[in-house]
Amino acid sequence: MSGPGPSIILNRAGPSYIADVPDLGARITFRDVRADRELSADVAVNVADVHVFRTHSTLSLTGRDKLARTAHQMAPGTESYETWRHAVFAAVEAVLVAEEQLGNGVDLRSAGTVTAEALWIAYPFQPSGPSALVGPGESGKSTIARSLALSIAANQTIIPGIAPRVSGPVLYVAGEDSGSVWHARNLEAIAKGANLERASVRNRITLMDARGRKLHRIGRAIAERANDHALVVLDSQQALLPSMDSSGGGVRDRDSAFFDAVDMIARPVLIIAHPNLTSAKQWARADGRVAGSEVNRDRLRMAWRLDWKDEPAVVGTSFRRYTLTCTKWNHGPRPAPIAFGAGWTFGDPGTVRFSEARAITTEDREPTPVERSTVEAWTAGARTPATMGAYLNIDANTAKARITRAKERGLINGPAEATA
Repeated sequence: MSGPGPSIILNRAGPSYIADVPDLGARITFRDVRADRELSADVAVNVADVHVFRTHSTLSLTGRDKLARTAHQMAPGTESYETWRHAVFAAVEAVLVAEEQLGNGVDLRSAGTVTAEALWIAYPFQPSGPSALVGPGESGKSTIARSLALSIAANQTIIPGIAPRVSGPVLYVAGEDSGSVWHARNLEAIAKGANLERASVRNRITLMDARGRKLHRIGRAIAERANDHALVVLDSQQALLPSMDSSGGGVRDRDSAFFDAVDMIARPVLIIAHPNLTSAKQWARADGRVAGSEVNRDRLRMAWRLDWKDEPAVVGTSFRRYTLTCTKWNHGPRPAPIAFGAGWTFGDPGTVRFSEARAITTEDREPTPVERSTVEAWTAGARTPATMGAYLNIDANTAKARITRAKERGLINGPAEATA
């Protein structure tokens, strides 16, 4: 906005407001704005990317004068007090107008059906909203997430079938394995496989070490830092969830606090998530849900299940086939599964090269421990629900279901014997 002094560029970053004053090279950040009673906020002033001061202040006329005078006295440069006064007054007014507009509604009878903002960050995998990639440990979720980050930062398709629609900086929030060296080594291997010079990628990929800090505590800081970012990656949800003993509630409250923070970030977010222990052990039969309460499924816009199969490879390399299956999409039919391969050439740090590959089918998945025990009993001659139940010490109905499932998977063949 423009007035009798410096122009103001106001942006909302989660619950905070960032007012840039180009004429002064200044940034005024307003946090915890209170407009319901006495006007007040936590205010921070930076000049030329140097922090000057931070204070809690009323936003009354007197409070604005004090802010302007303090900035004039403490900030580097020779700007006059009047210049600072005009800037502070204009910034406060812009914030108050923005606060008032938060309550404005939209008449859906005439609301537009297109938007200037991208609906997809990377099609058809990452929408402009919160999504999740779900799979057991050591399945390669973080490598896929870093590959997506590189794809968006470089504006280049890295994983076949996942095309960037937006290019920009990426913020990678590491709640586990937070050392930058491991992330950098993996990113270097991915960049080599994509024929990219990692240091020359046009947009930054910033690692934020969140180790030991929970998302509901740092959501505002992430929102401010990621205000101009194309994507935020949270790796992983389990590491960033509130601790049960300090959240003051149950599992639903814990998960709700996490997603309240995701909403606060107000940027496209990819959440790396794990299934519960039972699903992880029997992933071939699991439905791909995130561990925890149904809040996790309800609050996500999109969710993907990760399946993989290791294939034979020459010495010094490995090859894994992946299939991503959409398990939730709020805004239309679920997209088709995305299939690709990842080939590792071992080295220091080695090379990761993605390629097209055949999708994983039910027959490709490794048998679960339950399925292996069913095959063992069948091979031993327990071919009726009653005899298999006795062999495995389970009831006949459970044994019958196991036989049916094993046949569907092609793990056993031949007719079952007549039920005794």
